Amino acid sequence: MSTVAERAGVSAKTVSNVINGTGSFSPETERRVRAAVAELGYRTNPFARGLRSRRTGTIALVLANVHQPFHAELAEQVIRAPETQGLKVVVETTRGNPDRERSALCASHGGLVDGVIYLPHALTPEEYLTVPPTQPTVVLGECPEGAAERSLDHVGIADEEGAHAAVGHLLAQGRRRIAAICEQAEPRAGARRLQGYRRALAEAGVPYDDSLVIGVANADLWSSGAGAVTRLLRTRVGFDALFCYNDVAAIGALSVLERSGVAVPDDVAVAGFDDIEAARFTSPPLTTVDAQRESAARRAVALLRSRMDLADFRELPGRCESAGFVLRVRGSSSAVEGGVGPG
Repeated sequence: MSTVAERAGVSAKTVSNVINGTGSFSPETERRVRAAVAELGYRTNPFARGLRSRRTGTIALVLANVHQPFHAELAEQVIRAPETQGLKVVVETTRGNPDRERSALCASHGGLVDGVIYLPHALTPEEYLTVPPTQPTVVLGECPEGAAERSLDHVGIADEEGAHAAVGHLLAQGRRRIAAICEQAEPRAGARRLQGYRRALAEAGVPYDDSLVIGVANADLWSSGAGAVTRLLRTRVGFDALFCYNDVAAIGALSVLERSGVAVPDDVAVAGFDDIEAARFTSPPLTTVDAQRESAARRAVALLRSRMDLADFRELPGRCESAGFVLRVRGSSSAVEGGVGPG
């Protein structure tokens, strides 16, 4: 800015006024300043400006990865949300590493963001609640006890409720041997979805059978669902339905069932979770739980902005909202398609 001022023959303050449209200056002064800016290739530095204002106009979205379609589609919804207008969004992937998740919550961004939207993967609520919040943060997941005291906002994803509805739907179709694909050693969303699966079975008087539950190391890979249902078929344990932790696993499973001559839904009904775009284009189309990612994204950004506007983001206790869910019934489980559940 000083170089521009010297070239234009004005003060640095005048350059600042012209660039930011503040103060008063003559048309001739503005012409000289803008000519110097163009000649020198001057660009404003938003991060330097942020050091002075303590605002950068940037938020971070912290995810395990972006190869999982649900994560990529969620990121797109956050970026496109009307509530995000005027903000830049940076996406940070943690690769499911607990230390990287802790670091993301501890302002590892070096003050380059004004707030964080965090989708937990490696950390349980008990673990991330021990990390002192140093910036406005919204968590996409269950609202645990103690969140209010930590000034953490939550937008709930209906993991247990959605899984309960999906398995209840399979039971309503007359299925009684319902297998499940879930993540191994998964204490977070996977555990809540498995709990919903077990609750639906119990309410229908169907005994839980551990031999029908197949754990996978990484349910975010298409191959995991394919490998899990291959193992299930090889065990020759009879099953007439399959509930999958997410749509990625379900689509991988569908491919193996088709190659194995298993008719869907006549022989095995299949349901997933997430309602990624690909779920509508499988053969047959996949029944799944729509986690309402657009609603979740908009609520998360709105909560984050309201906390970012405070002089001290700790002024408000933690808040919890729910994005709801809709069960999208499609051809993989029923001849009659439709939507069921709270939106």
